[in-house]
Amino acid sequence: MPSKSDNWTRDLRWKSLLKQFLLGGGAITLTFGWYLLAEGEWVEFLSNFTVNGMLWVLIGVGSGMLVQWLDTKIPWLEAPAKRVVVSLVLMVLYSLVVAMLVLFLYAGLVYGIAPLQALKNVGYTFPLTVVLITLFVGTFLHGRGFFLAWKASFKEAEEHKRAALAAKYEALKNQVNPHFLFNSFNVLSNLVYKDPDLAAEFIQQLSKVYRYVLETQQQELISLEQEMEMLKAYLFLLEIRFGESLKVETAVDVEPTDAVVPLTLQMLAENAVKHNIASKKQPLHLSITRQNGTLTIKNSLQLKGNQQTSLGVGLPNIQERYRYLCGQSLEVETADGAFSVKVPILQLNEQ
Repeated sequence: MPSKSDNWTRDLRWKSLLKQFLLGGGAITLTFGWYLLAEGEWVEFLSNFTVNGMLWVLIGVGSGMLVQWLDTKIPWLEAPAKRVVVSLVLMVLYSLVVAMLVLFLYAGLVYGIAPLQALKNVGYTFPLTVVLITLFVGTFLHGRGFFLAWKASFKEAEEHKRAALAAKYEALKNQVNPHFLFNSFNVLSNLVYKDPDLAAEFIQQLSKVYRYVLETQQQELISLEQEMEMLKAYLFLLEIRFGESLKVETAVDVEPTDAVVPLTLQMLAENAVKHNIASKKQPLHLSITRQNGTLTIKNSLQLKGNQQTSLGVGLPNIQERYRYLCGQSLEVETADGAFSVKVPILQLNEQ
């Protein structure tokens, strides 16, 4: 039993065909047979109207089916010139065949005229008119087809691009967890034998930080207030390890809607202590400040002689995640014996 959807689709199809019949028959007949109305030849006018309407429907429907078939054989974007030539030739041939058959049937059934005589009576004007109409319809269909194909390919390319960026972003987020663990356990292994009490306190603070890592791992943005709370716990871990060798200053006013990429501040602080000397004689100075719409993470530049092996995440990771989320980049600067990174402050209500 046909569904309501099938009936609705069928009604639309018939309405479309009727619309094409009336518009095509009226346009062609009024263009080439307007004099019949002036002379009062209503029967002849209606006959021409019927024939022209049938031609318009058959040529339009057939040309549409031909275009759909060619879409699978000669795609627009692969060979546009070849597609235009082949399509127009086939459409003109099809239209001429259909037009001749309609003419012969009409002449034979209504007037009893043989096909050759009917063709002689209409002369070259009838097939020429059919060719012109076909070229007009074909030009419209080809222009529309090429535009739709280009639009579909552009949309598909954008979807692939977004999917690739999303996959890359997921990979970047997944790098944070092992990167954080590797460095934290490295610190813990040094503390266990030196001071068990500090090691126990370190584990408690580490659990807070690691809980934050787990909770934010699937989030694209986190409030700056939460990030600063986690940073306090992380800086405590660093201070346990470095003591007076690390001097930290923070001056950040937080607004409720301020947001950053999760673990941005932790990873930048980690980079500072990983790549620079921190000793009592040469303390490492680290500051986190806010100016307008950016956070500045700045450390004194005193690079180690033998740089530690990098896991290839850290700063590049943050750069890529910011580019993905908001199209912005971090401002990295080395000047006056200091290394600084400016991080854009995003807004939760804008994402």
